[in-house]
Amino acid sequence: MIEVELTRFRIKKGKEAKAQEWMDFLNEHHADTVATMAGEKMYVESVFKEENPDGYTYFYWYSGQGKGGNAVEGSESYIDKKHLEYWDECIDMDYKPVDMKLEESLIAPSVEKVMEKNK
Repeated sequence: MIEVELTRFRIKKGKEAKAQEWMDFLNEHHADTVATMAGEKMYVESVFKEENPDGYTYFYWYSGQGKGGNAVEGSESYIDKKHLEYWDECIDMDYKPVDMKLEESLIAPSVEKVMEKNK
């Protein structure tokens, strides 16, 4: 079974540029970032940015993940360590993250077969 999630996180006021630096870092180190996914049993991970009329910037984290993966917090990867540094600096922990309710998830059978094989 693949867990599909979408969660909204708020960026701290004044940390919008740092949050963009974070996403740029992950994109600039794409191959190394993707390499961290296997241990987490993370099959798909995407981040969307919203600049909301309320004056805040939000990141929406979308993921498709298998069960029993390693937690990012225990990783020795420089990518994951830097990712957590950015997280601590940029994510507004005074704002309760919003988990969107999944109504439907469609995964092509050929893709799901590969994901199930690797779990």
